[in-house]
Amino acid sequence: MRLLCICVLLLALSCSTPKEKAPNNDNTTEQKRKEKPPVSTVDNYKNQLIAVLSNPNKVETAKAIITNTGLKWKKMILDDTTSKIVAIEIPDGNVDEWLKRLSNNEEFRVIKINSAETQEELINKEKNNLISLRKTKCFGDCPTYTLFIDKDGNVSYEGKEYVLEKGTKEFKLTEEELSNINTLLTKKDFSSFKDVYDNPKIMDLPSTFVIYNGKQIQIRLWNDDVPEELMELNEYIEGILLEKKFFE
Repeated sequence: MRLLCICVLLLALSCSTPKEKAPNNDNTTEQKRKEKPPVSTVDNYKNQLIAVLSNPNKVETAKAIITNTGLKWKKMILDDTTSKIVAIEIPDGNVDEWLKRLSNNEEFRVIKINSAETQEELINKEKNNLISLRKTKCFGDCPTYTLFIDKDGNVSYEGKEYVLEKGTKEFKLTEEELSNINTLLTKKDFSSFKDVYDNPKIMDLPSTFVIYNGKQIQIRLWNDDVPEELMELNEYIEGILLEKKFFE
């Protein structure tokens, strides 16, 4: 009887002893999550250039130039149908030298040292662009330049070869000039024009690239096949530049 009482007493004591609380895995996981250092979302622009492609339809050509020279095509920053902006990494760190070399390459309309501010500036400029006009070189003395007109009438001109004014020049159109250009642009649906007006059999002709409203047109041969509306637009813009004596 005494033995039975002792067993009952021991069983009661074991039941009343508090059990060790199991660790809370959820709290442990949460603690580890809090201890984990935050991941930086800031881009590292060191040893990078930013480029605007001259011809948005020739991405692979521009990419080949970059990769074949040992540089790295990092990423597309703006990838619209009529505008391509790319970040270029310079593995050897010689940013200034590559800036100079790529600035002389016709595949790139703009080359600058990359930064958050520069990215924002170029993207805003591209998105606010009304019309751009680019004249390529020929074997002779054809004026070579690029022209950008934004929706507020601000004009950015860059003279390259066989022009009286080389380098970047900026000015603002008069209200009448901007109105006339808008009228010419909307005279006919731009999307109805061909992408290219050319005769491949004829050599040594400069090209005129016109970009408006998401469409790029290349005109290499100004003949009767070119719509009158495009001729009028080209002549009107050239007339403004001639008045400013940017070229003859």
